[in-house]
Amino acid sequence: MSLTCVETSKNSFRAALGSVAASVNVITMWDGDRPCGMTATAFSSVSADPLLVLVCINRATRTYEHVAAARRFGVNVLGSAAHEISDYCSRPGGDKFLNEEWLADTETWHSPALSGALAFLDCRIDQEVQAGTHAVIIGSVEGIGLASLAHHFEPLLHFRGRYRQLDAVRQAAAPRPLPIALEELA
Repeated sequence: MSLTCVETSKNSFRAALGSVAASVNVITMWDGDRPCGMTATAFSSVSADPLLVLVCINRATRTYEHVAAARRFGVNVLGSAAHEISDYCSRPGGDKFLNEEWLADTETWHSPALSGALAFLDCRIDQEVQAGTHAVIIGSVEGIGLASLAHHFEPLLHFRGRYRQLDAVRQAAAPRPLPIALEELA
């Protein structure tokens, strides 16, 4: 494999960032009493002490307006079966109200949670940084939901403009230990 020097432009920038395999997440929030969502791959952990995550949202969108006004948002880490939800929430423009059957039946969290998510983080805005067209929103995690380990779920991944799956051969190899035992999370 070799690299080719290309023009530094918006298109080549997008192509380069499309080479980063990313989890697919739906950021959820309330629009009044209606749950809505936005698909995002620009999501990351920030800190485990305190519990902080970040998401990048275009400041020209209604999603940004809703999150900024409510000062709250949820992060739903999607499994491979949730590509329909991802497609729906990634449509440009228009309101992205979530279908009732997609929602978890809980009043535990402040933000809407998706029942098919592998994990859910209920967040309150801790900081916001303006960066170009986007806001980097750092959220303090105030609630966590995890899918049952008894179910086998694959993550929904995005790479070079398409959904991807983990390689079954590599997945069958012995797993590397997590830095935190899952039993500690229960």
